[in-house]
Amino acid sequence: MYLKKMEIVGFKSFADRTKIEFDQGVTAVVGPNGSGKSNIVESLRWVLGEQSAKSLRGGKMPDVIFAGTEKRRALNYAEVIATFDNSDDYLAGHDEDDEVVISRRLYRNGDSDFLINGKKCRLRDIHDLFTDTGLGRDSLSIISQGRIESVFNSKPEERRSIFEEAAGVLKYKNRKAETESKLASTQDNLDRLEDIIFELNGQLTPLRAQRDVALKFQGLESERVSLALSVLIAQIVNERQQYEHMKAELKTVNQELAEQAKNQSAYEAEVAGLKARRSQVESDQEKLQAENFSLTELKNQLERQIERFDLEKSSSEKSQAEREERAKELGRQVSQLEAELESLIEKQAKLEAEKSRLDQEILELEAEVQGFSESPEAASERLRTSYLELVEYEAERSNQLTRNQAELDSIRKRLSEQSESDKENQEKYEALRQELEKLEASLAELSAEIENLLEDYKSQSAKLVAMSSQEEKLSQDMYAKMDVLNKQRARLASLENIRDSHSNLYQGVRSVMQAAGNIGGIIGVVADLLTFDSKYNTAMDIALAGGSQNIITEDEQAAKRAINYLREKRLGRATFLPLTTIKPREFNRYQQISGMPGFIDLAINLVNFDDRLYNAVSSLLGTTIIVDTTDHATAIARSMGYSVRIVTLEGSQINPGGSYAGGAGKRNNTTFTSSEIEQLSKEIKISEATLKSSEQALQALQKEKTGLEERLTEARQLGEDKRFAEKSLSLQVEQSQKQKANLQALMNLSAEESGTGRMSELEVDNSAIKQELEKIAGQKAKLDQELEEVKSNSQAFNALKNTKTDSLNQAKIRQSEMAGELRHISSDSSRIKASLSQLTREIEELTSRDDLSQLDDKSREQAAAQLQETEEKLQAFAVKQVSLRFEREDLQAQMEDLEAQNQEAIQLNQELHTQKTRLELQLEQTEAGLRKAQERLVSDYEMSFDEAMAKAEALDVELDEAEGQLRRLERQIRALGPVNLEAIPQFDEVNERYEFLASQKDDLLEAKNMLMATINDMNDEVVVRFKSTFDAIRSSFQSTFSQMFSGGKADLELTSDDLLTAGVEIKVQPPGKKLASLNLMSGGEKALTALALIFAILRVRTVPFVVLDEVEAALDEANVKRFGDYMNHFDNSNQFIVVTHRRGTMAAAGAMYGVTMADAGVSKIISVRLEDHV
Repeated sequence: MYLKKMEIVGFKSFADRTKIEFDQGVTAVVGPNGSGKSNIVESLRWVLGEQSAKSLRGGKMPDVIFAGTEKRRALNYAEVIATFDNSDDYLAGHDEDDEVVISRRLYRNGDSDFLINGKKCRLRDIHDLFTDTGLGRDSLSIISQGRIESVFNSKPEERRSIFEEAAGVLKYKNRKAETESKLASTQDNLDRLEDIIFELNGQLTPLRAQRDVALKFQGLESERVSLALSVLIAQIVNERQQYEHMKAELKTVNQELAEQAKNQSAYEAEVAGLKARRSQVESDQEKLQAENFSLTELKNQLERQIERFDLEKSSSEKSQAEREERAKELGRQVSQLEAELESLIEKQAKLEAEKSRLDQEILELEAEVQGFSESPEAASERLRTSYLELVEYEAERSNQLTRNQAELDSIRKRLSEQSESDKENQEKYEALRQELEKLEASLAELSAEIENLLEDYKSQSAKLVAMSSQEEKLSQDMYAKMDVLNKQRARLASLENIRDSHSNLYQGVRSVMQAAGNIGGIIGVVADLLTFDSKYNTAMDIALAGGSQNIITEDEQAAKRAINYLREKRLGRATFLPLTTIKPREFNRYQQISGMPGFIDLAINLVNFDDRLYNAVSSLLGTTIIVDTTDHATAIARSMGYSVRIVTLEGSQINPGGSYAGGAGKRNNTTFTSSEIEQLSKEIKISEATLKSSEQALQALQKEKTGLEERLTEARQLGEDKRFAEKSLSLQVEQSQKQKANLQALMNLSAEESGTGRMSELEVDNSAIKQELEKIAGQKAKLDQELEEVKSNSQAFNALKNTKTDSLNQAKIRQSEMAGELRHISSDSSRIKASLSQLTREIEELTSRDDLSQLDDKSREQAAAQLQETEEKLQAFAVKQVSLRFEREDLQAQMEDLEAQNQEAIQLNQELHTQKTRLELQLEQTEAGLRKAQERLVSDYEMSFDEAMAKAEALDVELDEAEGQLRRLERQIRALGPVNLEAIPQFDEVNERYEFLASQKDDLLEAKNMLMATINDMNDEVVVRFKSTFDAIRSSFQSTFSQMFSGGKADLELTSDDLLTAGVEIKVQPPGKKLASLNLMSGGEKALTALALIFAILRVRTVPFVVLDEVEAALDEANVKRFGDYMNHFDNSNQFIVVTHRRGTMAAAGAMYGVTMADAGVSKIISVRLEDHV
């Protein structure tokens, strides 16, 4: 393989597209200084993947793009295309490609493209393509201008890479680096896994305990639910049986009550019959009494007639005179009474008469006026009809007056017999009324008390519901706090483990801290010795940077012992801060910035540490300023002239000199374990206190809730007792009301039977009848007059009609005037009329005696016979009266017996009602219990009673014992304390994660072992290849050096026996000189020695091409010629591209390219094939 051609456009001075073709052998590139020769070499380095702008003589990568001249504009991109002949399949992976074209393009905006054979690829793909081909970045295949002496100026360890490239082990080295990176990543993963596993293990312990409690709870709860269902079903069945029994008992009581009601109805019917019979007997007595009274009157009259008959015979004249005198006296009394009546009721009589007259007159006049529309004949017929109706009505009212008077006499007699019984009933009624008032007052008081109890019960029930809700919230809050506390404890344990094991530290630091006891004098890591507020975590992490893992020691001897320990064990590196040598850094401009906006404080003032560590901490944080925001940081930095280091709270920093740093990325959150442990310990104490407070609050609430439930139970029982008492009292009130009503009815009946009210009615009725009779007489006379007038002539009829109309109008006016006057007089007329009636009867009697005195003896005999008949009737009436009295007394006795029996029935009825109320209340309670049980079935078990019956197991013990077992299970469940059912899935989840991570850990350990084995294998391969190549190059270098220097000695030596890390020392002795240091050699000797080494490597490992940029500039002409001749010793399998000014080199070249600048700043290429001109 060799470099076939290059195409350059826009790269540095090659503004135009330039093509350069190369042949095998030696090709020289010549031209004046500054023409752009070296740009060809750099373009080749660039296209092969060079990333250092400095190596390309630039400040930044866009500097390689043509920047323009005075006459030409700058270009926006640079592109280099290198074509390699691969006909010998030298490049792996391109066996089928005879040519491999590598392209690189860079745009001024920073975008870039890499291509292999026209296909886009990565930069790494290009590096991989040329790895171990001798064209790698660390090989000597391309030596830029002035770089030839770098072979000598580099350290032995850096010089080793040249030999590794020649040995072809660079790929192993890269793979080893990748493997070690993977190994480090694996170790980091292992460390993180161990942290997580440790944390999970800390979580598993309490979760396992909670899970065990939860599983035990589930077992007990399952047993409790099953037993509770069986007990509930048994209770429902038992309560249903009791319910049916009480229903049957209630039915019996209702039947007995119905029987009692039936008996009461029979009693009332019998009492009503007896009362009716007694009323009939009393009516018969009254009728008999009336007839007896009539007969007695008749007997007296007959006796008086007979007596008068007898007296008339002896003193007829004398008796006649006395009667006349008595009659006159009675007549005077009548006149006196009439005068008195007239004086007492004169005004009332006039007004009433006038009003009645007017009322009747108005009615009559209205009827008459209406009647005048008729003919005189019809009017006459109508008046006659009205007259006959008045006559009939007058006779009816006269007969009614006679009957009323007889009934009055009978009632007065009966009143004297009933007074004692009415007095006794009145006393009973009054006592019952007072007792009923007391019962009703007690009932109202009891109802109000029940209402208050109900309101209190509702209030307490609402409070219980609120407490239950609060209890649930407190429980959830307590469990949440428990989870937070568990996480905090797990995090604390993890941090303490990290701190104790130092797993968060670099390997070297960790190794020293683990061996601190043996080393001695180790105080600790800076990060572990500082504490500060957690809000400064980010700022302190940035402020300390790597200094957070510096180790503070007592003195420098301890630091040296630790360094020796690390070097001997090859455990890495660490930085030490001996307290005896470390110097503090003081900030002297504090007053200048302390008042500026955003200034927080110096970093050293924000951390806490032991006073003796001041120098060490001050050296790290003494001059670092902490500011709140980037804007404030910029203002402070500007005022300080960008001379101090400033860090913001979010992690941005401004360094001395004005550079800024910031951004975000993954940050080790376990750096400051001590600070976090201190903060976490405080948080754990707070969490424990809050958890304890939550537990106490929950316990107090549960205690209060239990007390409230007990009070509610007591209140419910008290309310039921009060309701039962209310039912009983209501029944007593109802019974008393019935008794009172019965007594009232009896008293009313007695009053009706006594006739007191009837007497008043009769007297009023008699007075009214008499007044009506007087009016009727006046109406008859008036009708007679009207009939006469109607008969006289029709003209008179019309005149009468007009007269009637005027009279009607006048009467209506008078009627309205008298309406108010008639309200003031109405009382004494009845008394006077009664007296007049009595005197009238006596006068009539005297008159009748006068008539009797005229009877003859025959009349006396008739009277005597009639008297005898009357006496016989009276005797018969007396017998019948006695019989009726006995019958009435017997009926009264029967009624009293029935009343006594009824009192017993009433007592029994009251007891039955009390029993009924009790049974109804018990039934209501049982129904409520059954409903509650049914609701529990639906809410707790979501099943019907039939489903529950089918699912529930039969109790193998008595119900009381089963209820005791259920209570014991509930106590066992309560004894478990708070139960976290989520602990079961949480434990399974955490345990599954723990086992998964444990398996991951095993996988990582296995991968780690495999990586270690791979590294060992690669190390063995590298050792073998490096050793063989080094020996071959060493031998070749010895001979090549002698040839190049025409004598002298040279050798290559390894700096150590470790072939993996040993550096390469170059030992040379030019002819006539002793072996000396390379630094004592001249520039030409160094250049010739370096070329000898290059040629020695080429003799051992063929390199497709070598590019040398003025490497022979320091050689004299003889050595230049020797250099050119030596290049020609290689066959065409080696290709040399040499940038030179020396003729000897040009003479050795087979082809030559000239680089010129016809236009200032723009390179051009001209080529000459010397073989064609020689």
